[in-house]
Amino acid sequence: MEETVLKEARILIVDDKVSNIEVLCELLELAGYSNLQSTTDSRVVVDIVHSFHPDLILLDLMMPHLDGFEVMDQLKEVIPVDSFLPILVLTADITIEARHRALNGGAKDFLSKPFNMLEIQARIKNLLETRYLHLLLKDQNLILEEKVRERTYELEKAYHKIELANKELSTLDEAKTGFLNLISHELRTPLNGILGFTGILKDLVNSPEVLECINFVDMSAKRLEKFSYQALLITKLRTGKYKIVAEKLNVIDFYNNAILPIQEIIIAKGINMRLQNNSDSDFLIGDRELIQICFDRLIENSVKYSPREDVVTLNVNFMNNAVLCEFIDNGPGFAQDILANPFRPFSNYLEHIDQNTGLNLLLIKYIMDIHNGKIEIFNNLNKGATVRLTFGNQNFVPNI
Repeated sequence: MEETVLKEARILIVDDKVSNIEVLCELLELAGYSNLQSTTDSRVVVDIVHSFHPDLILLDLMMPHLDGFEVMDQLKEVIPVDSFLPILVLTADITIEARHRALNGGAKDFLSKPFNMLEIQARIKNLLETRYLHLLLKDQNLILEEKVRERTYELEKAYHKIELANKELSTLDEAKTGFLNLISHELRTPLNGILGFTGILKDLVNSPEVLECINFVDMSAKRLEKFSYQALLITKLRTGKYKIVAEKLNVIDFYNNAILPIQEIIIAKGINMRLQNNSDSDFLIGDRELIQICFDRLIENSVKYSPREDVVTLNVNFMNNAVLCEFIDNGPGFAQDILANPFRPFSNYLEHIDQNTGLNLLLIKYIMDIHNGKIEIFNNLNKGATVRLTFGNQNFVPNI
């Protein structure tokens, strides 16, 4: 600590003898201290402390009116608890009792008269250094508290903004969910009429040109119906409104059920469907309708994108209380941007997995999530792609 800082300290001298005060003042001035004040009347010490704000008090004990002990008792009432105002007692009373009473009464140090000049200078310097270190720490704490208040205020403002943003997002999400529900329901009603009449028209029309147009309308309507169904189901899964029914199910049944409606396409393309069950067990636990959707979508797309006269494989493995189903084809595989973000809906390009705006992968992702399972997609080393579904088999609890 710089000496100049210590020399500017305010020192109060309290002694009933003028001669003692003069000696101390001369000693302190020779040492470089100039900001001094003194009194021989112990009754005014408190008032001087209020006006002078000393950094150190040199206090005699044996004085008329109020002795040093009584002065220290008064100072306890005016000096804040968190403040450090050192009192150096200077007294002719050299008894152990006086020393203990002074130190217990509030004195920070004790010197007996007559005192050694070098010793009193050293004691004064040590006490002032401690005083200034305490003030420095107090200032730093005040600065820290102010910064904490500022940061707390900033955090409260940021939290308030986040709350408002979350409310806005929640409102938008509810609006989007309501919109999807409305659109899905409203689309399916007229689509049922369109699909019904296209079936009737196919039986009534003989013109190949007109029949081709009807088939196109029928295909488009079915595609739109599929989109409507998937969008509605995704909304139900996201909002927890789908009531899942967990039961023990046969994996082979899902495979056979998925092949049946596309049998004509399989035969027309000459696709060899291959099932490899690598376990003695054929069962998994889950929701029948949702898992069938996964098998339907993945097998349909594997057949659709496979070359003619090629192979589509379903590998089934049971390991570590989990069921792994791998759907493997030799088609063009997934584009790299799709692999990077496979569950992004509403893409504006043709995807490997489906032509229905990318909803198939997203729907399967939600279905696997609700089964505490997972879906993984990757391209094979040579050609084609693999979609792997992993179902937790034992102790399954629906994630709803």
